[in-house]
Amino acid sequence: MDNLVSVTDARNNFSALINEVIKERKRFVLLRKSQPQAVIIPYEGLVETDEDWQNEFKKLISETRPSFKRWLGKQGIKTKDLTEEKLYELLDKVTGRD
Repeated sequence: MDNLVSVTDARNNFSALINEVIKERKRFVLLRKSQPQAVIIPYEGLVETDEDWQNEFKKLISETRPSFKRWLGKQGIKTKDLTEEKLYELLDKVTGRD
């Protein structure tokens, strides 16, 4: 569970707050005008979250690659001719952002 703390309290007790984050692996949500603004988490939690995201992204890419290649073929686009710019144009078209 996240602990809520005002930005002012965090500033006034920053050293103690960081000690709790490090030693007790607590997470703090910083509030400004009662609205969440930022989060302080242990560094290891950030690394784990980033690694999890990267692994999930790689998995999704590998699962969707065959379908995407088939779709490109139906559009008459050869993968060797697909530039980054063309890919973004396709994404904009497919998502209706063009």
